[in-house]
Amino acid sequence: MVLKQLNKIIILLALVIGMNVFSQMKMIDINDKEFTVNLKTEKRNIIKIFENNKYTIFYVLNRKDFNSIPKMNVSGRANIIFFSKKYNKGILTNHAQGVYNYNVKKSIYNIALRIDENRLIPSMIILGKDFNYEYFMKYYYMPPPPPKKGNYTSWITFQDTKNYCNTIDVDLIGNVIYENIDDILSNVSKMNSDKSTTNTNCNTIIPAIDLRDFFPEKIIK
Repeated sequence: MVLKQLNKIIILLALVIGMNVFSQMKMIDINDKEFTVNLKTEKRNIIKIFENNKYTIFYVLNRKDFNSIPKMNVSGRANIIFFSKKYNKGILTNHAQGVYNYNVKKSIYNIALRIDENRLIPSMIILGKDFNYEYFMKYYYMPPPPPKKGNYTSWITFQDTKNYCNTIDVDLIGNVIYENIDDILSNVSKMNSDKSTTNTNCNTIIPAIDLRDFFPEKIIK
């Protein structure tokens, strides 16, 4: 009898943990996520690599990345979209990827994503439901002043892509890759869309070189 009750408790705990995993999504959750791309048969520009009732994760296909792959395992960068169905918005990010076990003649490539805080590109973009660029997002972290003690300070800044003067800062406890996607996107509603645009001295928080090197000009859905 005791054993049966213990088994029931274990099953209930597993169900609770499973529900929590699927109800929350973090960038780190797709570390080592593997999938296959066939360039000959794939007609889409974005590939759905995960979906549940709350989130969809897309891989943005850049065919040029595969043009010069040598006959060996290679590393590179990948655009990944974490899309929240609750907020009808997504976060466009840039993470490391590995390409391996590929067949160049058949244009088939196996890909593994690497979500690593040491290789994170801190520049990100908030997408609308049509994948238009609505806000820039930048992750910052700073060590405590000397003498070195305590924890790093980290935060994210949101910036309106149409009004660079419209920004907000949001404090984080740790690295952004461990934050819930919905918790990040919940801050978008705090943006003041009515903020004056008369100030022309505000600059984009994402450097032009980041926009050029890490993100497409637009996402073709």
